[in-house]
Amino acid sequence: MSDEQRVNGNGAEPQVKVHDRRRFTPEGEPIADDDEATVSASGPVEAAPVIEAEAPPDPRDATIGQQTARIDELMRGLATLVEEGKAVRARMEREKARVMEANRTQLAQVLLEAVDDLERALAAAGDATGPLVDGVRLTLASLEKKVAELGAVRICVLGQRFDPHVAEAIDLVPVSDGAQDDVVVQEVRAGYRIGDRVLRPARVRVGRIAQA
Repeated sequence: MSDEQRVNGNGAEPQVKVHDRRRFTPEGEPIADDDEATVSASGPVEAAPVIEAEAPPDPRDATIGQQTARIDELMRGLATLVEEGKAVRARMEREKARVMEANRTQLAQVLLEAVDDLERALAAAGDATGPLVDGVRLTLASLEKKVAELGAVRICVLGQRFDPHVAEAIDLVPVSDGAQDDVVVQEVRAGYRIGDRVLRPARVRVGRIAQA
């Protein structure tokens, strides 16, 4: 005899009990459970709003900001160095021009002293001729050319009204003609200028009307 036959006693199939927990109205309509009824009575459930969590700050942003500030600082420093370099070069150019002008002036004055000596020598020779006089004239012409190359120009004062800015009066010469009063009647030493600057003033004698 099998186990099932021993359990049932008479060999019949076992009975299964089913408990139906559904509830019905008197009209035969099923009654919903409490939870389902609550949901049905309250209507559809609305979804809760989704709140997005704020992302934590990226540490790379701070690094980029620091690097950008450093780059700006370096660029400003570079611009300052460039401007300072330009100013230094400009000062050096001005100083170079000043030194060159001073050297040119000094050289021109030395050459003019030699010119003065040669002119006095020719004046003392008078109408004399000969190889020596010709050599002095050639040397004088060469020196005058070098003076001109330095930018020195002779100041014309003879026959002009005396100007103390370009000439020095070393003597007064009595004159009877009123037109020669305060006029340069003799040039003792030539004056020169370089540009608007007087290299050396001329030394002259100035006419002065004789008093009656």
